[in-house]
Amino acid sequence: MSSLREAQKQLTRDTIIDRALELFTHKGYAATTIDEIAAAAGTTRVTFYAYYPSRSDLMKDFMARVNNVLDRANGPDSASTAPDLVDVVRSGELPGILAWLESRAALWPVFRPYLDVLDEAAAVDREVRTLVEGWHEEVISDLVRGMQLAGRFAEETRHIRGTLAFTQLDYVATLWTRRKLEPNREHALEVLADAWFHLLCDER
Repeated sequence: MSSLREAQKQLTRDTIIDRALELFTHKGYAATTIDEIAAAAGTTRVTFYAYYPSRSDLMKDFMARVNNVLDRANGPDSASTAPDLVDVVRSGELPGILAWLESRAALWPVFRPYLDVLDEAAAVDREVRTLVEGWHEEVISDLVRGMQLAGRFAEETRHIRGTLAFTQLDYVATLWTRRKLEPNREHALEVLADAWFHLLCDER
């Protein structure tokens, strides 16, 4: 009975997240009300707050969904053979960088809608902005760690290099998923990989 209740709770949570994503995507984060999310999920405002006391709590589950997708991509049962980001940067080889970027680009349709909502939420909600900035910093730290392990570049320049590389990736992914620009996928990733190689790996 306990496992059944837990399964029902998870189903309710998943339904709320799915309906919230749809509403945020079509109406915008600020314009969507809790009542609208609850109604779309077939539940009540009281039930919504029982699961998510604040909007920032809902955004945490958006982040968790993206992390789950990325964790599966790196897991032992994954079809992806790309190593983790730290190893990619430490190795400093252009084919490895391109392979890692391609492995992530294949997942953009799955997780970018969540990131687009998180970016919009961060623009109007300080608490969400703090969460998102910390989340971005985790990726930047992986880039920095890779350079550190390779003994590459002056220590004082590594963080800005990592920040610029992350910003490039986020910008290309955002343009792609929001359809403001649809570059040829193969060429776009090749250009991005080349930019990463010179920014993170090439000390000439």
